[in-house]
Amino acid sequence: MEEPLPAGGSCLLGSLNLSEFVRHEYTENAELDYEDLEKAVRIATRGLYDVLDEGLSLHPLQEQRDAVNRYKQIGLGMMGIADMLIKLNVKYGSDEAVKLSEELSNFILNISAQTSALIAKERGVYEAYNYDLISKSEFFKQNFTEETKAMIKEYGLRGNQLLTLAPTGSISTMLGISGGIEPIFNLSYIRKTESLHGEDVYYKVYTPIVQEFMERAGIPDEDYLPETFITAMTLKPIERVRMQAAWQKNIDASISSTVNLPNEATIEDVYEVYMEAWKHGLKGITIYRDGCARGAVLINEKKEENKKITIIDPIKQKLEENKKTMTHCPECGTEMQHSGGCVCCPQCSWSACN
Repeated sequence: MEEPLPAGGSCLLGSLNLSEFVRHEYTENAELDYEDLEKAVRIATRGLYDVLDEGLSLHPLQEQRDAVNRYKQIGLGMMGIADMLIKLNVKYGSDEAVKLSEELSNFILNISAQTSALIAKERGVYEAYNYDLISKSEFFKQNFTEETKAMIKEYGLRGNQLLTLAPTGSISTMLGISGGIEPIFNLSYIRKTESLHGEDVYYKVYTPIVQEFMERAGIPDEDYLPETFITAMTLKPIERVRMQAAWQKNIDASISSTVNLPNEATIEDVYEVYMEAWKHGLKGITIYRDGCARGAVLINEKKEENKKITIIDPIKQKLEENKKTMTHCPECGTEMQHSGGCVCCPQCSWSACN
């Protein structure tokens, strides 16, 4: 549950795609554009309060209208976190990823809180606002900068809840990015179609960021991907817990997330994940073991034994087309040479097989 609510409370969520704030992605100069991110956080926070105020009278029950007016809770969240890390050349679950997550979530929290304070200056604080109680909380003391604390003291806050991390399953899929705080689920999967060809035809479908990177780098196979392309099924559970804990420190609501375990996971493995989540102060966590009787939204493809199938791979198709048509190196302009089924540059060693 990503949004704890009071009786009659209403869920108002919105999410930013963090992968869009990476500049010079995949290169050694990759970095986050904090200036653009700050603008987006301010706009999104104000937008959520606009929706809340505009729709307050439209709730069907008086209990809902009273609760919304009393607390004015919003839930600004993030998605594309795994894609962001890949573009920054940072491995999900690593010490660097945990440190970045702590710093980034704190930055977003403070900008959102400052925006809430400025809106409170314009429109007033929420009905149940109590500065003495807020200022004594550990969350206030540990997470807000001195600038943010001063603004809250002077203007108050428009609502008593700012950030949450929803799973963003539908909207992230629509945009072709990783959902919520989750690592990418798989590098690729196999999709079968029958109606298009009058027979079973199998297509290899890549996760969007995997396909983008492979096409840019001229990589013919997933085995050549860098270690930053970690998936939910190869990530260590403790690394997944540490990532959620890094974000939870600065999320005043909660986080919806699923730890995917392989089919061979034991009861002891499940126990360890829940205990680690508790030790790290997580508000909630879900576990799904691959192949369980109860179905999941995302599953791994079961291989059909003793059945020979042909799989159409779009990456390999494109590389074959490029090899036939490419005459000069895209990096340095030197005339290309064909060698061992690959197209290579004799000057800078660029290759469609690298």
